[in-house]
Amino acid sequence: LDAADRPVFESLREWRAGVAKEQGMPAYIVFGDATLRALAEQRPATLGDLDGITGIGAKKREAYGAAVLEVIAASA
Repeated sequence: LDAADRPVFESLREWRAGVAKEQGMPAYIVFGDATLRALAEQRPATLGDLDGITGIGAKKREAYGAAVLEVIAASA
């Protein structure tokens, strides 16, 4: 990751850890590191922008999309 993308990636990792703990599941089940890296690099701004990012299908977009976009917007 570029130095500019690292803070977004770390914010996404913190968010993922909180969601995983809340739901009682391993963090990688929420999103894998590769997906978080792609999110940090591409910085989607809309739910539609999440389409095509590996690891994000319709179910995960519906469950986590809005929260992911908020984390990215707050970290950018």
